[in-house]
Amino acid sequence: PSALSRQMECYRPHPATPDEMSAFHSEDYIQFLGKVTPDNLRGYGNQMQKFNVGEYTDCPVFDGLYEFTQLYTGASLDGAVKLNRGDCDIAINWSGGLPHAQKREASGFCYINDIVLAILELLK
Repeated sequence: PSALSRQMECYRPHPATPDEMSAFHSEDYIQFLGKVTPDNLRGYGNQMQKFNVGEYTDCPVFDGLYEFTQLYTGASLDGAVKLNRGDCDIAINWSGGLPHAQKREASGFCYINDIVLAILELLK
């Protein structure tokens, strides 16, 4: 272990819930992310265009997409909660920081805007 890792505490994040992600994102967008997979994406053509997701965008559909968004978002929310409680002075989410996602669409390989959600948590 490095000198830095001996001074850090690492936590396993909770998967963010649809309700938590809907604090910024539209419910229909969250529901779409929860349903679309590489195996069924052809059935979501109109929604893929509407939500800027798919092979002709910079936001592809891949195996585990929704779980990925849940974990990186949950990690940012958990860090914000720890900061608010005074459990830590610094919180780092190495998998997060995906700020380009819009309320109703993905952008720049960002599906869920964990930064906006963490700021909303910090404002509580």
